[in-house]
Amino acid sequence: MTTEQKPLTGKEEINLYLTESASLERDLLAEKEKSKRTAWRVAGVSMAMSFLGLVAGIAGLSQEAPIPTVLRVDNTTGAVEAVTVQRESEVSYGEAVDSYFLNKYVLNREGYEYKTIQSMYETTRLMSGQDAWLSYNATYSGPNARDAVLNNRTEIIVKVRSIASNSDTGIATVRYTTQKKHTNGRIEPVEHWIATVGYTYVRAIMTTEERRINPLGFVVNTFRADPEVVRN
Repeated sequence: MTTEQKPLTGKEEINLYLTESASLERDLLAEKEKSKRTAWRVAGVSMAMSFLGLVAGIAGLSQEAPIPTVLRVDNTTGAVEAVTVQRESEVSYGEAVDSYFLNKYVLNREGYEYKTIQSMYETTRLMSGQDAWLSYNATYSGPNARDAVLNNRTEIIVKVRSIASNSDTGIATVRYTTQKKHTNGRIEPVEHWIATVGYTYVRAIMTTEERRINPLGFVVNTFRADPEVVRN
C-alpha cells in the first residue's frame, strides 16, 4: 500500500527553494575557494622554477669556459692521448705554490740519479723556457756530458736549504747544496750554491701525462747558479 505525497504549499515551496539555493551557493563558494588555492599553488611553483632558472643562468654565466681538450693520435703506435690548453697565463699563484715548483725544479735540474735521470730530464724540459733549457741541455751534450761522465757510478744529491721568491717580479733566490756519492763508497764534500731564478706561469698545450708533471704551466726563464761561500 503506497502513501501519496502531499503537494507542497506555497510557503513550503519557497522554503525548499531557499534551502537548495543556499546549499548551491555554499558549493559554488567552496569550489571557487578550492580553485583559488590551486591557482596559488601553481603560481608558487612557477615562480620557484623561474627563480631557480635565473640562479642557474647567473651561475652559468659566472663560470669560466671549460678548458678545451684535443685528442692527439701517435702515428707510430696509434695511441690516443688528451691534449689540453692551459688557461690564461698567471704571474704567480702565491708564495707557497711558487716555492713548491721552484723546489721541484732545482731538485730535478741540479740532481742526478742514473735510474731516474730520464724522468728528471723530462721534468726539467717541461718546466724550462728557452734560455734555461739551452743552458741545462748543454750539460748533457758533447764528450763531457753529465750522463756520460757520471753514468751509473755516481749520483748527485740535492738539498734545498731556502727559497725566497717575489711573486710580483717573478724572481727567486734559492739556496741549496749538492753532494756526489760514488758507488765505490766515496762521498765528496758538500757544495753550497745560490741560484737566481726568473719564473712565470704560461699558457701551454700539454698532454695529460705532461699536465701531471706541470699542472699550472710553471716555467723557469732564467737560471743562474753560483757557488756560495759558507763560513763554518
